[in-house]
Amino acid sequence: MKADFSVRLFIHISAMLCLLALPLLAQTTAPADTTVPSRDYITARLADLRKIHTPEGIEALEEVSIGGTRQWVSIRGKNRANPALLFIHGGPGTPMTPLTWAYQTPWEDFFTVVQWDQRGVGKNAVTANRETLAPTLTTERIITDAEEMTAWVRKRLGKEKIVVMGYSYGTTVAVALAQRRPEWLHAYVGIGQMAGGGNSEEHIYKRLLELATKANNEEALRELKAIAPYAAPNRKMADILLVRKWARHFNGGWYGKPNFDLLFSLPDWAPEYTQADIDAQAKASQWFSRTVMANGRAQTDAAPRENPTASERKAFKVPIIVIMGRNDLHTPYEPARAFFETIEAPHKRFITLERSAHVPMLEEPGLFLLTLIQEVLPLTEGRAAFAPPR
Repeated sequence: MKADFSVRLFIHISAMLCLLALPLLAQTTAPADTTVPSRDYITARLADLRKIHTPEGIEALEEVSIGGTRQWVSIRGKNRANPALLFIHGGPGTPMTPLTWAYQTPWEDFFTVVQWDQRGVGKNAVTANRETLAPTLTTERIITDAEEMTAWVRKRLGKEKIVVMGYSYGTTVAVALAQRRPEWLHAYVGIGQMAGGGNSEEHIYKRLLELATKANNEEALRELKAIAPYAAPNRKMADILLVRKWARHFNGGWYGKPNFDLLFSLPDWAPEYTQADIDAQAKASQWFSRTVMANGRAQTDAAPRENPTASERKAFKVPIIVIMGRNDLHTPYEPARAFFETIEAPHKRFITLERSAHVPMLEEPGLFLLTLIQEVLPLTEGRAAFAPPR
């Protein structure tokens, strides 16, 4: 019965992904008098395709007061009775809201998904006052925002507990949330799990030198050796971005693609974002990252941090699920696995997606959804709308 359900699920996913690909083929289906379809044309059809039509469902885009600032959230799901899942994005400063049209729709059959644009970025970037916000851009402040956002989601959706999913840098935030408020959570799910400390960056750098040497890539070797020693705490943002460029080149960003050109283009068709939102976010992302890093260094220099790093956080009172792409060189696989082995939790599972790197929800969307259904959904007390028969 389980195998039959898996087959039906993959058919469902394949059909959905084919539908989501339609806007990419719009050049052949647009009205005859339109050479290149406008953004409005494409996003309107995507919005119509993704429209939540079930009376028991929810589709909302709301501005919420969190931490003294207005922050946008997207709420989508086919059935309010399904478990709620709060997605905490990474970057720092890179919301996933404008990418969700490409992967999230099947999730909404099983979860009510809340995407949150953190302070100063995403839909918040248009009106953000950088001078006022800059001093508040610390990991500790974002963790506190996440705590407030979780409380808001629980109240808004009428849930005693929710699932929290952290992605990349967002795993640092979500790990802290899981430790501070375990009574609010069904489970913690980490994607692209950060292991904490400087070991991950050193691992990436060493691995890239190995790959560049094996490939006899003189350009990569020259650029990577030029930033040696690539060591904390004096890494520059430019050096981190250089390392990420070569990580993507060697299959460590999106498996099988040498760059993130496609990933970075997906917001162009996001129904939730206006063109002004997209333009503002393009300028806000690196500013956000640089500011968080600078503020983090200032805090470290001033006094020892009271909060432990992710690698030191070992004891959890909630179930832990970690989903990793085998080829990830943004948040590398091996340190994440080592971190996982130190965790003490009532239930824990480490899931490897073999043909993924740093964006497994896009690289292997069917297997990713299957993981959510088989590993995460049973940890909640809710029943999904399309749960398999017992």
